[in-house]
Amino acid sequence: MNNPNGSQPNSSGAVRNNNRNLVNDSGNNNNGNGRRSNRSLGKADDFDQSVILQQSPVFSRAIVWAIVGVTTVTIIWACVAKIEEAIPAQGKLEPQGAVKEVQAPVAGVVKTIDVKEGEHVEAGDRLLTFDQTAAEAQFQSLQKIRESLLQENQFYTNQLNGANPRLVGQIQLRVPPEIISLTENRASLIAENRLYQAQLEGDISGVGLNPEQQLRLQSIVAERRSRVATAQLEVEQLSKQLSQTTVQLANARNILSVNQEIVRNIEPLVQEGGFARLQFLKQKQEVTSSQADVIRFTQEEQRLTLAIEQAREKLQNTISLSDTDVQAKMSGNEQRISEINSQITKIIVENKKKIREIDSQISQAKLTLKYQDLVSPVSGTVFDLKAKGTGFVANTSEPILKIVPDEGLIAKVFITNRDIGFLKPGMDVDVRVDSFPYSEFGDIKGKLVRIGSDALPPDQIYQFYRFPAEIKIEKQSISVNNGQLGEVALQSGMSVSVNIKVRNRTVMSIFSDLFVKKLDSLKNVR
Repeated sequence: MNNPNGSQPNSSGAVRNNNRNLVNDSGNNNNGNGRRSNRSLGKADDFDQSVILQQSPVFSRAIVWAIVGVTTVTIIWACVAKIEEAIPAQGKLEPQGAVKEVQAPVAGVVKTIDVKEGEHVEAGDRLLTFDQTAAEAQFQSLQKIRESLLQENQFYTNQLNGANPRLVGQIQLRVPPEIISLTENRASLIAENRLYQAQLEGDISGVGLNPEQQLRLQSIVAERRSRVATAQLEVEQLSKQLSQTTVQLANARNILSVNQEIVRNIEPLVQEGGFARLQFLKQKQEVTSSQADVIRFTQEEQRLTLAIEQAREKLQNTISLSDTDVQAKMSGNEQRISEINSQITKIIVENKKKIREIDSQISQAKLTLKYQDLVSPVSGTVFDLKAKGTGFVANTSEPILKIVPDEGLIAKVFITNRDIGFLKPGMDVDVRVDSFPYSEFGDIKGKLVRIGSDALPPDQIYQFYRFPAEIKIEKQSISVNNGQLGEVALQSGMSVSVNIKVRNRTVMSIFSDLFVKKLDSLKNVR
């Protein structure tokens, strides 16, 4: 805007002068008001005069002081006022106790189902019933088989102890025919060995033998005695002959000695002619004959001695051969008995193994009969019910249903490893259930009760390192319209968002952190 002189008001001094002029002019209004009015009206047509309006300095000062005051109060408030610092985390509601997986204690067919999906049950309530027809029939069959095997083993044990194999017919056992034949053969071999033993001992009383065996023993003993008697008789006869021959030999030697003495006595007489020579020759012939008798009897004595030795050896051989033959037969029988015993023992062992297996099956059958009704182990809510109707075949390896215990729900969340620093059990937590909007239903108070000791590695669901944490919530339900419409119970599996209250911080510290971060970021600028 131009002044009346056509110059620019570019300095504060000019402005102040103009202001003073305006003030002075207004002060002189009383003295020459008429004159100025006339003068102004007279000059109005000559030119236009610009007017500069300036704000009052009081208002300016007020604005300045207001800004300073607000700034000061804001800074003081930022330094003094504190707000809650919270760490967010996400997770879901889970039962405080582990979900109970209810498995069938034994395999079976479901007869009736007494619960439905989502139904609440108490501990001990019947969940379902199994069909026991097949189990009862199996139990009875196993009992019969076990009893039969026990009786069979008792029979085999008695056979090993020497019982009569014909008892099998009396106790109605289903023993295989070949086993019956083995036991009968074994009994026959044992009886035959008793016969042989009595034969060796020469005992003809027949104690422990049946009549047939007694007759056989008597016949064998009689035959053996006959052969021994024959051999003994031969030895006796030869001994008598030897005695006679010995006597004859002694006589022959005496005769020879006499004849030789006669020859020696008459030989000088014959040389002198006092005795007939013919008579002398006859006497020498007698000597020669006597010598021949001595030689003959000597040879006969030797022959009889040898014959007696042979007869005695024959007698001994007769006795020895008989005993050896009996012992060989007994040894063969013992070997055969041992083989049969081994087979019977093997059968007993196999039967005992079968009995153990059957005992296990019987125990299983008893367990099946005992657990005809499947009851709930805890109070809770049924879910994931696999059996949809009767006839469902349950096994022991997979759960037939699950029960969420009534022990209360807890929030299980995951906290990033960068937010874990100030967290500790006991901190207050605001829990917001995602199924119920926070603006309408609010949140639930809780306490941080547990923090994992180590971070879990990333996986497909969580792409970051995280610490598991558990939060105990104060309520197990959400109020609808401040409780006017009742309470809605929380359910396991609901997703939640939580804010863990770490500490109270001043507003200034928050801004200072931002400033420090920005300042630190400038250090990394290249």
